[in-house]
Amino acid sequence: MIGRRLPAALLAVGSLLAVAGAAGNAQAPAETPASRENIETALKLAQAAAGEYEIRLAGDDKPLELQREPILRWSNPVAGEIHGNVYLWVRDGRPLAVASLHKWFSPKTVIEHEFQSLAEVPLRARFHGTPAWETSGPGLQFADLPEAAAPAGTEAQRLFQMKQLVSDFAATKKAYDGTKSELRLLPQPVHRYAAPKKGIVQGALFAFVQGTDPDVFLLVEARGENLASARWQFATTRMTAAEVRLRHREKEIWKADILPWAEVTDHKHVYTNFVFKEVPDFLKDALTKSKQ
Repeated sequence: MIGRRLPAALLAVGSLLAVAGAAGNAQAPAETPASRENIETALKLAQAAAGEYEIRLAGDDKPLELQREPILRWSNPVAGEIHGNVYLWVRDGRPLAVASLHKWFSPKTVIEHEFQSLAEVPLRARFHGTPAWETSGPGLQFADLPEAAAPAGTEAQRLFQMKQLVSDFAATKKAYDGTKSELRLLPQPVHRYAAPKKGIVQGALFAFVQGTDPDVFLLVEARGENLASARWQFATTRMTAAEVRLRHREKEIWKADILPWAEVTDHKHVYTNFVFKEVPDFLKDALTKSKQ
């Protein structure tokens, strides 16, 4: 199994299950105050860890390009003191993989590396030179946006269109313990891009969040050989193992069921999560630097 070849700091599946179960059953604290030092520590660890991942499209030996700066820095004080940073791996401008690398400080102290494929073909990844993640299918599927007007003539106008189109969507989350919550749409896209070589005139990545922790990503793209032929399409992905649902004008159009942790942690699915009990030795320099 791929997971068995990972560094020793990565928990075995049985331990992951215990961690996940404890997280699902524990009572969440009312609000956990954030420590500036912890925020900086989490960022340094995330930056160092992101650089250790090499992600490729299936059948392609050229690694995707890591965008070194996080597109989103988040926390979720209702869950505890947890600080995360979201990174993208891209090809020709198009994001093809997204990771939320986060560090818990309370009520637990593990590190999690949470990934979701944004590619329409399988992916494979290595971490610190070791095979770590391999998907067997696409991470998302695009569909036409219902009743959307043709993409506008300027970039600014298209951005306005995208924000208006996304405002018609709403998302909900159902946790392992059955708790349901409405997710909040961030008013601005967390990432904007164009990929003319891929037939994408303009695109944006939007996030539905709890706190500022992303649980659902919504991609909106003007797709076509050129602006005249382009049409608006969308695709949705999860960024949680919990159940998530997406509505468009109050009609449910997409759903992702709760994932068993055995599937989350076998690192063979388009959504996966690596959990570390402690900082791997090769990342400890980053932790030392964060304290200087």
